[in-house]
Amino acid sequence: MNHLFNFSILSFVLVVFSGCDVEKETIPSYIHIKKFTLTTDKFNQGLNTQDITDTKVFANGNEVGTFELPVTIPVFAEGDVEITLFPNIKETGSANYRKYYKPYVTYIETFHLEKLKIDTIYPVTSYRPGAGVVKFDWLEDFDDNALSLEKYGLNNTNDSIMIIPSNSPGVDAPFTNTINTGKIEINNIADFENFEVATLPRTGFIVPNLGIDVYVEMDFKSNVNFQVGIFTYAGAVVSRVPVFYAYPTNGVWKKIYINLKSETSDLPAGTPIRVFFGVYKDPDNPNLKPLVYLDNLKLLYLP
Repeated sequence: MNHLFNFSILSFVLVVFSGCDVEKETIPSYIHIKKFTLTTDKFNQGLNTQDITDTKVFANGNEVGTFELPVTIPVFAEGDVEITLFPNIKETGSANYRKYYKPYVTYIETFHLEKLKIDTIYPVTSYRPGAGVVKFDWLEDFDDNALSLEKYGLNNTNDSIMIIPSNSPGVDAPFTNTINTGKIEINNIADFENFEVATLPRTGFIVPNLGIDVYVEMDFKSNVNFQVGIFTYAGAVVSRVPVFYAYPTNGVWKKIYINLKSETSDLPAGTPIRVFFGVYKDPDNPNLKPLVYLDNLKLLYLP
Protein backbone atom coordinates (compact mmCIF):
# COMPACT_ATOMS: atom_id res chain seq x y z
CA MET A 1 0.00 0.00 0.00
CA ASN A 2 2.83 2.40 0.86
CA HIS A 3 4.56 1.50 -2.38
CA LEU A 4 1.36 2.30 -4.30
CA PHE A 5 0.99 5.63 -2.45
CA ASN A 6 4.60 6.62 -3.17
CA PHE A 7 4.22 5.71 -6.82
CA SER A 8 1.08 7.85 -7.11
CA ILE A 9 2.86 10.86 -5.60
CA LEU A 10 5.82 10.39 -7.92
CA SER A 11 3.49 10.19 -10.93
CA PHE A 12 1.69 13.35 -9.83
CA VAL A 13 4.99 15.25 -9.40
CA LEU A 14 6.21 14.14 -12.81
CA VAL A 15 2.96 15.24 -14.45
CA VAL A 16 3.10 18.64 -12.72
CA PHE A 17 6.70 19.29 -13.65
CA SER A 18 6.13 18.00 -17.16
CA GLY A 19 3.20 20.41 -17.50
CA CYS A 20 5.37 23.27 -16.29
CA ASP A 21 7.98 22.47 -18.93
CA VAL A 22 5.36 22.44 -21.67
CA GLU A 23 3.94 25.75 -20.44
CA LYS A 24 7.43 27.24 -20.22
CA GLU A 25 8.26 26.14 -23.73
CA THR A 26 5.06 27.63 -25.19
CA ILE A 27 5.55 31.14 -23.80
CA PRO A 28 6.41 33.19 -26.90
CA SER A 29 8.40 36.28 -27.65
CA TYR A 30 6.71 38.81 -29.91
CA ILE A 31 7.78 40.88 -32.90
CA HIS A 32 5.85 43.82 -34.32
CA ILE A 33 6.68 44.28 -38.02
CA LYS A 34 6.11 47.69 -39.55
CA LYS A 35 5.60 48.21 -43.27
CA PHE A 36 8.67 47.94 -45.51
CA THR A 37 10.67 50.96 -46.61
CA LEU A 38 12.20 50.80 -50.11
CA THR A 39 15.44 52.64 -50.85
CA THR A 40 16.52 53.32 -54.43
CA ASP A 41 19.08 55.15 -56.51
CA LYS A 42 16.57 57.47 -58.20
CA PHE A 43 18.74 58.13 -61.25
CA ASN A 44 19.42 54.45 -62.05
CA GLN A 45 16.43 52.71 -60.43
CA GLY A 46 13.64 55.26 -60.37
CA LEU A 47 11.64 56.58 -57.46
CA ASN A 48 11.18 54.40 -54.37
CA THR A 49 7.42 53.86 -54.70
CA GLN A 50 6.29 50.40 -53.61
CA ASP A 51 3.32 48.35 -52.45
CA ILE A 52 4.77 45.60 -50.25
CA THR A 53 1.57 44.29 -48.72
CA ASP A 54 2.74 41.38 -46.60
CA THR A 55 5.75 39.30 -45.64
CA LYS A 56 6.77 35.68 -45.17
CA VAL A 57 8.56 35.39 -41.82
CA PHE A 58 11.33 32.99 -40.75
CA ALA A 59 12.93 32.77 -37.30
CA ASN A 60 16.31 30.99 -37.19
CA GLY A 61 15.45 29.42 -40.53
CA ASN A 62 12.06 28.09 -39.39
CA GLU A 63 8.98 29.39 -41.18
CA VAL A 64 6.61 31.30 -38.91
CA GLY A 65 4.02 32.22 -41.55
CA THR A 66 2.90 34.89 -43.99
CA PHE A 67 1.24 38.02 -42.62
CA GLU A 68 -0.29 41.25 -43.87
CA LEU A 69 1.61 44.33 -42.71
CA PRO A 70 1.81 45.85 -40.18
CA VAL A 71 1.44 42.92 -37.78
CA THR A 72 2.37 41.64 -34.30
CA ILE A 73 3.12 37.92 -34.15
CA PRO A 74 4.41 35.40 -31.58
CA VAL A 75 7.81 33.77 -32.10
CA PHE A 76 8.65 30.64 -30.11
CA ALA A 77 12.31 31.45 -29.67
CA GLU A 78 14.37 33.63 -27.36
CA GLY A 79 17.85 35.06 -27.15
CA ASP A 80 19.63 36.01 -30.35
CA VAL A 81 17.19 35.09 -33.13
CA GLU A 82 17.77 35.66 -36.83
CA ILE A 83 14.60 37.10 -38.38
CA THR A 84 14.15 36.85 -42.16
CA LEU A 85 11.41 38.79 -43.94
CA PHE A 86 10.51 38.30 -47.60
CA PRO A 87 8.86 41.38 -49.18
CA ASN A 88 5.65 40.18 -50.85
CA ILE A 89 3.54 42.01 -53.42
CA LYS A 90 0.18 41.47 -55.08
CA GLU A 91 1.18 40.62 -58.62
CA THR A 92 -1.08 42.43 -61.12
CA GLY A 93 -2.83 43.90 -58.07
CA SER A 94 -4.64 40.65 -57.26
CA ALA A 95 -4.88 39.31 -53.70
CA ASN A 96 -4.84 35.83 -55.27
CA TYR A 97 -1.26 36.35 -56.52
CA ARG A 98 0.65 37.38 -53.39
CA LYS A 99 4.28 36.45 -53.95
CA TYR A 100 7.84 37.32 -53.02
CA TYR A 101 9.03 40.06 -55.34
CA LYS A 102 12.45 38.73 -56.31
CA PRO A 103 13.86 42.05 -57.56
CA TYR A 104 13.72 43.22 -53.91
CA VAL A 105 16.34 42.16 -51.33
CA THR A 106 15.24 39.93 -48.46
CA TYR A 107 15.49 41.60 -45.05
CA ILE A 108 17.66 39.66 -42.54
CA GLU A 109 18.62 40.85 -39.06
CA THR A 110 19.33 39.31 -35.66
CA PHE A 111 17.28 40.45 -32.66
CA HIS A 112 17.62 39.60 -28.98
CA LEU A 113 14.15 38.35 -28.10
CA GLU A 114 12.72 37.91 -24.60
CA LYS A 115 9.62 35.96 -23.68
CA LEU A 116 6.45 38.10 -23.54
CA LYS A 117 8.39 41.16 -24.75
CA ILE A 118 7.51 42.86 -28.06
CA ASP A 119 10.38 43.91 -30.33
CA THR A 120 9.54 46.29 -33.20
CA ILE A 121 11.11 45.71 -36.62
CA TYR A 122 11.40 48.41 -39.27
CA PRO A 123 12.26 46.38 -42.39
CA VAL A 124 14.13 48.01 -45.24
CA THR A 125 14.67 46.64 -48.73
CA SER A 126 16.21 47.74 -52.02
CA TYR A 127 16.55 46.43 -55.56
CA ARG A 128 18.87 43.43 -55.70
CA PRO A 129 22.55 44.46 -56.14
CA GLY A 130 25.74 42.56 -56.92
CA ALA A 131 25.85 39.42 -59.04
CA GLY A 132 22.07 39.24 -59.17
CA VAL A 133 21.61 42.92 -59.97
CA VAL A 134 18.24 43.96 -61.36
CA LYS A 135 18.32 45.03 -65.01
CA PHE A 136 16.30 48.16 -65.83
CA ASP A 137 15.60 48.37 -69.56
CA TRP A 138 13.33 51.38 -69.25
CA LEU A 139 12.64 54.10 -66.69
CA GLU A 140 10.19 56.96 -67.22
CA ASP A 141 9.45 59.44 -64.43
CA PHE A 142 8.73 62.39 -66.77
CA ASP A 143 11.09 64.59 -64.74
CA ASP A 144 13.62 65.35 -67.49
CA ASN A 145 10.96 66.45 -70.02
CA ALA A 146 12.38 63.97 -72.56
CA LEU A 147 9.33 61.78 -73.19
CA SER A 148 10.10 58.11 -73.91
CA LEU A 149 6.54 57.30 -75.07
CA GLU A 150 4.98 58.03 -78.48
CA LYS A 151 1.60 57.54 -80.07
CA TYR A 152 1.63 54.12 -81.68
CA GLY A 153 -0.93 51.41 -82.35
CA LEU A 154 -4.67 52.05 -82.28
CA ASN A 155 -5.32 55.79 -82.49
CA ASN A 156 -8.04 58.03 -83.88
CA THR A 157 -7.58 61.19 -81.79
CA ASN A 158 -5.38 64.26 -81.91
CA ASP A 159 -4.89 64.07 -78.13
CA SER A 160 -1.57 62.83 -76.84
CA ILE A 161 0.24 62.10 -73.59
CA MET A 162 1.45 65.24 -71.84
CA ILE A 163 4.06 66.05 -69.20
CA ILE A 164 2.67 68.25 -66.42
CA PRO A 165 4.10 69.44 -63.08
CA SER A 166 3.33 67.02 -60.25
CA ASN A 167 1.91 69.89 -58.19
CA SER A 168 -0.75 70.62 -60.84
CA PRO A 169 -4.37 70.61 -59.63
CA GLY A 170 -5.85 67.13 -59.76
CA VAL A 171 -2.57 65.20 -59.63
CA ASP A 172 -2.38 64.82 -55.84
CA ALA A 173 0.56 62.42 -56.05
CA PRO A 174 1.23 60.70 -52.69
CA PHE A 175 4.95 60.25 -53.39
CA THR A 176 7.68 62.85 -52.93
CA ASN A 177 10.90 63.79 -54.78
CA THR A 178 9.09 64.00 -58.09
CA ILE A 179 8.83 66.95 -60.47
CA ASN A 180 6.52 65.93 -63.30
CA THR A 181 3.77 63.45 -64.08
CA GLY A 182 2.42 61.94 -67.29
CA LYS A 183 -1.17 62.77 -68.20
CA ILE A 184 -3.49 61.27 -70.82
CA GLU A 185 -6.66 63.31 -71.29
CA ILE A 186 -9.12 62.77 -74.13
CA ASN A 187 -10.94 66.01 -74.91
CA ASN A 188 -12.65 65.31 -78.25
CA ILE A 189 -14.85 62.57 -76.87
CA ALA A 190 -17.38 62.69 -79.74
CA ASP A 191 -14.95 61.21 -82.27
CA PHE A 192 -12.79 59.25 -79.83
CA GLU A 193 -12.48 55.46 -80.02
CA ASN A 194 -8.88 54.43 -79.23
CA PHE A 195 -5.67 55.96 -77.95
CA GLU A 196 -2.36 54.12 -77.42
CA VAL A 197 1.22 55.10 -76.65
CA ALA A 198 4.25 52.80 -76.79
CA THR A 199 7.78 52.92 -75.43
CA LEU A 200 10.77 54.32 -77.23
CA PRO A 201 13.12 53.37 -78.81
CA ARG A 202 11.17 52.01 -81.75
CA THR A 203 13.65 49.16 -82.04
CA GLY A 204 12.26 47.82 -78.77
CA PHE A 205 13.80 45.97 -75.83
CA ILE A 206 15.28 42.47 -75.75
CA VAL A 207 14.02 40.82 -72.55
CA PRO A 208 14.53 37.26 -71.24
CA ASN A 209 12.21 34.44 -72.26
CA LEU A 210 11.89 30.79 -71.09
CA GLY A 211 9.95 31.47 -67.89
CA ILE A 212 11.86 34.48 -66.57
CA ASP A 213 9.82 37.11 -64.70
CA VAL A 214 9.74 40.42 -66.59
CA TYR A 215 7.93 43.23 -64.79
CA VAL A 216 6.33 46.53 -65.65
CA GLU A 217 6.03 48.69 -62.53
CA MET A 218 3.88 51.80 -62.53
CA ASP A 219 2.01 54.28 -60.39
CA PHE A 220 -1.31 55.40 -61.84
CA LYS A 221 -4.58 57.16 -61.20
CA SER A 222 -7.46 56.78 -63.65
CA ASN A 223 -11.17 57.45 -64.06
CA VAL A 224 -11.53 54.75 -66.74
CA ASN A 225 -10.36 51.27 -67.59
CA PHE A 226 -7.09 51.26 -69.47
CA GLN A 227 -4.86 48.58 -70.89
CA VAL A 228 -1.18 47.63 -70.59
CA GLY A 229 0.34 45.32 -73.17
CA ILE A 230 3.27 44.69 -75.47
CA PHE A 231 4.02 44.81 -79.17
CA THR A 232 6.31 41.99 -80.34
CA TYR A 233 8.39 42.11 -83.51
CA ALA A 234 9.17 38.90 -85.38
CA GLY A 235 10.80 40.17 -88.56
CA ALA A 236 8.15 42.18 -90.41
CA VAL A 237 5.33 40.74 -88.30
CA VAL A 238 4.12 42.98 -85.47
CA SER A 239 1.84 41.41 -82.85
CA ARG A 240 -0.25 43.38 -80.37
CA VAL A 241 -0.57 41.45 -77.09
CA PRO A 242 -2.84 42.78 -74.30
CA VAL A 243 -1.55 41.85 -70.83
CA PHE A 244 -3.40 43.73 -68.10
CA TYR A 245 -6.58 45.78 -67.69
CA ALA A 246 -6.46 48.45 -64.99
CA TYR A 247 -9.72 49.58 -63.43
CA PRO A 248 -10.70 53.10 -62.30
CA THR A 249 -8.96 54.00 -59.04
CA ASN A 250 -11.68 56.24 -57.58
CA GLY A 251 -9.43 59.27 -57.27
CA VAL A 252 -6.45 57.57 -55.57
CA TRP A 253 -3.03 56.55 -56.87
CA LYS A 254 -2.16 52.87 -57.03
CA LYS A 255 1.11 51.00 -57.45
CA ILE A 256 1.05 47.90 -59.66
CA TYR A 257 3.52 45.16 -60.61
CA ILE A 258 2.63 43.54 -63.97
CA ASN A 259 4.41 40.31 -64.86
CA LEU A 260 4.91 39.85 -68.61
CA LYS A 261 6.26 36.30 -68.22
CA SER A 262 3.23 34.59 -69.79
CA GLU A 263 3.61 36.76 -72.89
CA THR A 264 7.41 36.73 -73.20
CA SER A 265 8.31 33.14 -72.20
CA ASP A 266 7.53 31.60 -75.59
CA LEU A 267 9.05 34.35 -77.70
CA PRO A 268 12.09 33.34 -79.75
CA ALA A 269 15.30 34.57 -78.14
CA GLY A 270 16.15 38.10 -79.25
CA THR A 271 12.57 39.11 -80.07
CA PRO A 272 12.14 42.87 -79.45
CA ILE A 273 9.15 44.14 -77.47
CA ARG A 274 7.62 47.55 -76.81
CA VAL A 275 5.31 48.24 -73.86
CA PHE A 276 2.08 50.07 -74.65
CA PHE A 277 -0.63 51.85 -72.65
CA GLY A 278 -4.10 52.15 -74.16
CA VAL A 279 -7.29 54.08 -73.41
CA TYR A 280 -10.55 53.20 -75.18
CA LYS A 281 -14.10 54.49 -75.33
CA ASP A 282 -16.33 52.86 -72.73
CA PRO A 283 -19.47 51.61 -74.55
CA ASP A 284 -21.39 51.74 -71.28
CA ASN A 285 -20.40 55.36 -70.65
CA PRO A 286 -19.55 56.89 -74.06
CA ASN A 287 -19.62 60.50 -72.83
CA LEU A 288 -17.02 59.99 -70.10
CA LYS A 289 -13.78 61.85 -70.84
CA PRO A 290 -10.85 59.52 -70.05
CA LEU A 291 -8.25 60.95 -67.68
CA VAL A 292 -5.20 58.87 -66.74
CA TYR A 293 -2.15 59.93 -64.72
CA LEU A 294 1.03 57.84 -64.98
CA ASP A 295 4.33 58.02 -63.12
CA ASN A 296 7.40 55.98 -62.15
CA LEU A 297 7.18 53.58 -65.09
CA LYS A 298 9.76 50.78 -65.14
CA LEU A 299 10.57 47.71 -67.25
CA LEU A 300 12.86 45.39 -65.26
CA TYR A 301 13.94 41.81 -64.67
CA LEU A 302 16.64 39.65 -63.08
CA PRO A 303 19.01 38.48 -65.85
